[in-house]
Amino acid sequence: MKDYHTHLDLIDDDLDKIIERARKAGVNGFIVPGVCGFPNKLDELIKYPEIGICWGIYPKYAETDGIFERELVSLKNSDIDVVAIGECGLDKRFPDIEKQTALFKKQIDLANQLNKPLIVHLVGHFQLAYELLKTNLPKAGFTMHSWSGSVEMCAEFVKLGANISLSAGAIKNPEKLKKLLTVIPQEKLFFETDSPDQKPSFWPAPQNEPAALPDIVHSLELIVHS
Repeated sequence: MKDYHTHLDLIDDDLDKIIERARKAGVNGFIVPGVCGFPNKLDELIKYPEIGICWGIYPKYAETDGIFERELVSLKNSDIDVVAIGECGLDKRFPDIEKQTALFKKQIDLANQLNKPLIVHLVGHFQLAYELLKTNLPKAGFTMHSWSGSVEMCAEFVKLGANISLSAGAIKNPEKLKKLLTVIPQEKLFFETDSPDQKPSFWPAPQNEPAALPDIVHSLELIVHS
């Protein structure tokens, strides 16, 4: 089982212990997005072949002038073969949608230049993101991380070729979850923890972590079959 979106660098614990607990739970693959270029703790993360490292700039940082160009230097000077560009996208909680849009477009372009998949973060602005992706479709594919939009909008993204990743957040709306799974083909469905964020209510540890993923998936399956 693979955790398709986990901020291992932000979990407040020893990385070796986090990975060990995940392996014991049956999780043996990890996609770690960047939020301000590369993830933190990069020297530790690259020691694990099962960790896929990404480079990306979260919409929150669109207000920081020149951040894309500065962090891009680190990417170009690195010998790390990133598995994807992201997480990047649009977020209604942060101001200046024009700057967010410009930053998102730069990262779509970068993904296409490098022939890498794109990891998309969306909180609101679903139609705008759809139009941007439709206009400049990521050649290597793209994943909608922790989907929170409508069933109808999900179906439109799937038609564009998107993978849809679900987290524990999907547990909160059982009826919507059931409808979502009618429009997401099995081969386009991913699962993630988004750890340390989005800790499920049943998880006993103080933080969310990849070891929780099997329980999250099981909870989603119980809802679907209820």
